[in-house]
Amino acid sequence: RGMVVQRDEAGRPLRVIGTHTDLTGRKQAEEDRLILGKLESTGVLAGGIAHDFNNLLTAILLNLELAQLGGAVTGKAGERIQAAHKAALSAQGLTQQLITFAHGDTSVARVTDLTTLLQESIPLVLTGSTVRGETAIAPGLWPAEVDAGQIGQVVRNLVLNAREAMPAGGVVTLRAANVVLHGNEGTSLSAGDYVDISVTDQGEGIAAEVIPKIFDPYFSTKQRGPQRGMGLGLTICHSIVQKHRGTITVESAPGRGTTFHVYLPAALHAAPRDLQTPAAAVVGVRPARILIMDDEPAIRESVVQTLQQLGHTVEAVADGQTAVARYAAARAAGEAFDVVFLDLTVPGGMGGQEAITVLRQADPAVRAVVMSGYTNNEVLHDSARYGFAAALKKPFDLSALREVLGKVLTA
Repeated sequence: RGMVVQRDEAGRPLRVIGTHTDLTGRKQAEEDRLILGKLESTGVLAGGIAHDFNNLLTAILLNLELAQLGGAVTGKAGERIQAAHKAALSAQGLTQQLITFAHGDTSVARVTDLTTLLQESIPLVLTGSTVRGETAIAPGLWPAEVDAGQIGQVVRNLVLNAREAMPAGGVVTLRAANVVLHGNEGTSLSAGDYVDISVTDQGEGIAAEVIPKIFDPYFSTKQRGPQRGMGLGLTICHSIVQKHRGTITVESAPGRGTTFHVYLPAALHAAPRDLQTPAAAVVGVRPARILIMDDEPAIRESVVQTLQQLGHTVEAVADGQTAVARYAAARAAGEAFDVVFLDLTVPGGMGGQEAITVLRQADPAVRAVVMSGYTNNEVLHDSARYGFAAALKKPFDLSALREVLGKVLTA
């Protein structure tokens, strides 16, 4: 902003010439950087919590299934075990949210038709509530290269946020349209083609002084209690959208409701790719000699007992160095292991990635499975590139363990 004052010979002002520069986009970019900085620091903690929680869930799931093997538990006790198993699987979704918050894993991004994804999002969140959902999706909506699960999570979080803003009922509207941005719309985005997804509620709105804080992981207007959470929903939305090279903005005023806009880069020149389908579980595989390496005693014990129940011979060690030594000793004694399960991260010791390198040098035909609770890790998503025959994400249950074991033993 600048000003020039022209005066006459007596010093009296004749006219004022002013200039003005719109700093909206620059300010928005700075706010995005500040929020992202907080997300990254908080994400380190969230990622560590998710990893430890995934280890605990693995032990819980396997032990619950061990209790049910052979139909030993029936009646009310069996029902309670089933309920606990279902709750543990639900908790897996919580750890995935923490991991998404920490890392914004987009390794499974695909060119996606967003129309179906959006149409399915509202009913999942509004079922059983007094809030009615409406959709207005433009014909010919452009595709975008996204992780469909994560963008679905963003939309569901925004719809849930709208639902909670209308406790007495109302209408939440989900819109989607194609937009062309020129770089001067007050966002941090560069010029280009985008899909604009918006969620509008009829709630009380957000005060102007609160709006700059709503994506802050340390700020929440929500109360603790059932269905209230801790306000991380918007923070997770911001993290996901940023990692998808988009942005999220908000328009609101007290008494006028709130609209959130999610802008995602359009993928106009790529054809949608078919989604991969998981391989069918392999059952009835031959008994095998299996070596387990994991630094968590609870994981070792539960995996060993589960595999033994399935008829396999199993040994377990706590770190990669011991696993390498035990593998070599077994080969020398003519009792080679058919499969090795290696935990990816061992604090203060040799982890799975280093161990597989050493094992392959000694035995190029080694068949190893990498395990980790850090489900965003590149090794899990491209395990063959790192020398593994398969990957197993924690938490896993009996069916996942059977499937990966069958895959490796029949390869």
